[in-house]
Amino acid sequence: MNKPADPNDEAMQVRARASLAPAEGPPDAAIESAIEGFAGQLDYWFTRVISRSVPKYRQLVIGRVNAFIRPIEFDGLTSLEVANRLVSDYVNRNFVTAGGWAIEKMAIAIGTNGNKAAARGIDLHRIDDKGNHHLYVIKSGKVTRNSDILDKLKQHAREAEKILKQGGAKISVFASYAVAAGAISSTFEDGIYRPSSGGFWAEITALPEAKALALVREIAKAGGLRVTRNTDAHIGALASLVHNYIQDPAAPDKVDWPFLFKVTMTEKKNWREEDTTRHKRAMAALAATGYQLGAMEGQGGEKIARKGAAARKASEVPKQ
Repeated sequence: MNKPADPNDEAMQVRARASLAPAEGPPDAAIESAIEGFAGQLDYWFTRVISRSVPKYRQLVIGRVNAFIRPIEFDGLTSLEVANRLVSDYVNRNFVTAGGWAIEKMAIAIGTNGNKAAARGIDLHRIDDKGNHHLYVIKSGKVTRNSDILDKLKQHAREAEKILKQGGAKISVFASYAVAAGAISSTFEDGIYRPSSGGFWAEITALPEAKALALVREIAKAGGLRVTRNTDAHIGALASLVHNYIQDPAAPDKVDWPFLFKVTMTEKKNWREEDTTRHKRAMAALAATGYQLGAMEGQGGEKIARKGAAARKASEVPKQ
């Protein structure tokens, strides 16, 4: 994971891009902690996962091809374009999952101010300037809020309140179910606050909503840049392997859809020999790029990284 020479300088740059004054909002140390937390989760849940998926490309990408639908969806595309699209789909699914963990970690880092969670099941414990205690369960995006989630939040909030009020302390405790992205309105029901996403970020940063959103957007960008460049070589390796594997031997620019149908619909004994041949060819082509399996930093040079960047963005290209 790339780290800046001076983390405090990066925090200052994030603050400037978010149009915050030097002393406005969270301190620089909290901003840097949030950048580090966001990047760390992406590195763990995305870069690590993608790097380990390279030697498993047949299982994770090829084996998941829907050979009924994909030939229709990718009609007219070359084998390279199809490989990039297949890899892009796989990468994007993993990135969304990793991004969820990263957003939650960023929220905890920016809103903690040194306070540890008061009880199990509580993600963030914040004390406001009036001495009120706010307990949050944080979800990165909109999900179905079933009764089990809310019941557990109520239980954990009661446990936290008992701990906080030991010794007869007179304090107010508020429990919140916070959705970090996608909730556009705030509600209150059964003792649980459900702030809007913007309202949540405003609460934990002590900033007006517009400035809070500008800040966390810039934190996410800064954290993401520490990670995605390292991952592109692994994505490029995946794209190279898939491209060489799915080619029609008689017409390499085309996808061998009949073979992929056989792979995904019949027993391996029916295609084991050809699978071995294709895999050896794909691995040889990858080795020729200089990419090293198992290298977390994605060794292989700029060419394989550029290939990965193209594959990562392939799903953004309109279908022909």
